[in-house]
Amino acid sequence: MIDQKNDFVKRDSIKNQRVRMITGDISTDDIIPARYKHMYTESAQLAPHLFENRFPELVSTLQPGDIIVCNGIFGIGSSREQAVSTLLAVGIPMVVAPAFGRIFFRNAWNLGLLAIEADIEGFREGLVVECLINEGRFIAETSLADFYPPSEQMLAVVRAGGRLNYIFNQSPENPSLKEKEQRIV
Repeated sequence: MIDQKNDFVKRDSIKNQRVRMITGDISTDDIIPARYKHMYTESAQLAPHLFENRFPELVSTLQPGDIIVCNGIFGIGSSREQAVSTLLAVGIPMVVAPAFGRIFFRNAWNLGLLAIEADIEGFREGLVVECLINEGRFIAETSLADFYPPSEQMLAVVRAGGRLNYIFNQSPENPSLKEKEQRIV
């Protein structure tokens, strides 16, 4: 099982998330430069290099729970899963952008990172927001932006810590499920 859970998504509402704004179209190479992909095997080892080519000072100012809001297409380029796992390792539970690279979008949900497509016009650096996931709404001082809420299955995958954990948790081979079955019988 993968030990990478997005603990911020266990509730229907994610409160007190600080917005960190980045600009322009962001490729997976901008998120984590390719030269590090084969140097390190753990996401935590990659974390210090997050955005180092585009926003070199950003990683040192990120706090667990901050959300990345981008005004361009986020995650274009390669299918590098390390781009998602490194964001999670730094403690980023969510990325908000008007559009995502399709492969990044699937990797994000499969690994347990919320990738929310929304109009980001009202967001600004440092704004503290609440995300009502099931309602598809961001709130700050007032309603900030609406988005299509993710399906229950997509949220279940994120809450499990990614698709592999979700599948493992549903498997009849899962020891905790076997214990439950034995107690029922």
